[in-house]
Amino acid sequence: MTKFLFHRSRSGIIRDNTDKYLLEYLYRESRAMLSIISRDYRYVSVNPVFSRYLKITEKDIAGKHLSEIWGEETFRNVISEKIERCFSGQTVRYQAGFNAGSSDVRYFEVTFYPLKNDSGEIIKVLAESFDITELKISVREALRKEEDFRRLEMTVPVGLLRCRPDGTIVRFNDNFLKMIRCKNPDHLSGINIRDLYQDKSLSEIHLMQIRKGETSTFRRVSLVTCDNNEIKCRINGYAVTDYDDPSNQWFDFTFEDVSREVMLESRLMQAKKLETIGSLAGGIAHDFNNLLGSILGYTEILSDEFKDNINATEITGRILKAGTRARELTNQLLTFSRQIEQKRIPVRVNDILEEVVNVTSSLIKTGMTMREKIISDDVMVSADPTQLFRVFLNLITNAVQAMEKTGGTLTVTLELADGNSFRNETAKDNACDQYALIRIEDTGIGMDDSVMSRIFEPYFTTKEFGKGTGLGLSVVYGIVNELGGELAVKSVKGEGSQFSVFIPALTESADVADISPVMSGKIMFVSGNSHESRILAGALSKAGYHVDHLTGTHKLFIPGNESPENYNIIIYACEEGVFNQPDFYSFLADKNLIAPVIFIAENGYDISGEKLLTSGIAKHVLFKPVSLREIITAIQLV
Repeated sequence: MTKFLFHRSRSGIIRDNTDKYLLEYLYRESRAMLSIISRDYRYVSVNPVFSRYLKITEKDIAGKHLSEIWGEETFRNVISEKIERCFSGQTVRYQAGFNAGSSDVRYFEVTFYPLKNDSGEIIKVLAESFDITELKISVREALRKEEDFRRLEMTVPVGLLRCRPDGTIVRFNDNFLKMIRCKNPDHLSGINIRDLYQDKSLSEIHLMQIRKGETSTFRRVSLVTCDNNEIKCRINGYAVTDYDDPSNQWFDFTFEDVSREVMLESRLMQAKKLETIGSLAGGIAHDFNNLLGSILGYTEILSDEFKDNINATEITGRILKAGTRARELTNQLLTFSRQIEQKRIPVRVNDILEEVVNVTSSLIKTGMTMREKIISDDVMVSADPTQLFRVFLNLITNAVQAMEKTGGTLTVTLELADGNSFRNETAKDNACDQYALIRIEDTGIGMDDSVMSRIFEPYFTTKEFGKGTGLGLSVVYGIVNELGGELAVKSVKGEGSQFSVFIPALTESADVADISPVMSGKIMFVSGNSHESRILAGALSKAGYHVDHLTGTHKLFIPGNESPENYNIIIYACEEGVFNQPDFYSFLADKNLIAPVIFIAENGYDISGEKLLTSGIAKHVLFKPVSLREIITAIQLV
């Protein structure tokens, strides 16, 4: 049998019995499955390993066709073509799965060697087979793990990067490419990680720490993106050693974009500042409103004294208007911090716009011009006048600031617009037929698309650090939106910007009622001994009312034996030196006072005033500083 194992040379391979026994020993003791196959595809002999593996004796397998052992389909599709090639003179090696006498598929690496006789004719084939199932499973598992890792690498929400100890980048995932806005992966191949750091010294520190075997972490590092912008990243780096070759080492990095985190922290700090301002607003408003109260009170007295002097009347009128606006702005600050709903009234847009233009005219510097185009007169909307004032003031101030370096023209336009204009400019459906359209247009520095897409975000500002809160336009947008309007923006970098404010117009004539008070009646004015209250009491007396001014918390009495029912109005000013609300209840009950009460609160909100209103005792609540006209109006309303 062994003479067929190898082709003899002229001198002969098997020289003596020693060679013969050696070959037989190798055949029988080999760890491989060995078999000899005849030209008609039948087993001539098999070694013990083959027999044990298939659990068939050598005697039982001899003479059987390969298809009887491996199955007709396996023989036809896998074995026959390869063994035919071997009979044609080729050594054939292949791997395949076989059902080796059980239901489980086993994988083998099979090699067919041609065996020749003395004349060189191939008459048999030596088949050498190794079971590689475990190896195949291990390789498949390794490939699966590699595929899982690759999938994880592609989907993990952080950037992954590998470089050599010298910093040369060798590998990265898709998220890292997105993070640094790199569209072409070839841009990173072979470059050094140092080139990604805005501060190269930080990269040196980072690499040095990793070389020492430390896991290096930097909370916030500025990286340069492929489009030359900056992002903030949290970076972790560590060394990885090849287990097969300890001299082979890489540095692996994880990058997490924390730009949004930095932005939110900045906004949080800004919000805390605003919270502090809100906490201080009450005290500031109290003191400031007291000053305004004196200014308004004395101005009204002067206005009455010089009512026949046209110039003096105009001057005092401007002072009253400015003082009233200052008071409303102070109360707006309190309203903003306490989220109190504002009351809307019919407002003539022309008047508010003209007032803002007058206030901001002092901002116009050399090289700037301001033009007014009032196309429609008497445009009425339903709004809070102070809120509207804030909208126009903010937009005009921004326009002026946009022209500080370049100069230019600021154009303020007011007109009535129809629903078509609204739809064309805002790309939204119109909710009414007519809108008040206010355009604020400048020829300043303008904005690019990236800035324009963010201008209404809270805390976003293009001004230098410390010069802007980033709240202006976001508040403007909120006010306009609350009024049922829209804000449309157009801008070209280097050419200027146009802000168009659409506010639903009142279609019917709706002026604020002009109350012509009848200056008569008896008033009890209860207050502390503040300067403002004394002025108001005196002004009411001068206006024609009979006023009994009761001050302090003690020894309050009805003067001159007057009957309680003789008082038409009771004015109760909540301030230092006057009794609190429960004592005021007692005072009213003790004196049997049933006249309507006007409550004057310290600032834009006072819980005592709310309770007095809900209890029905107070008919009207005013907020300091209070003008004479407001009190007279309230008297007429109650």
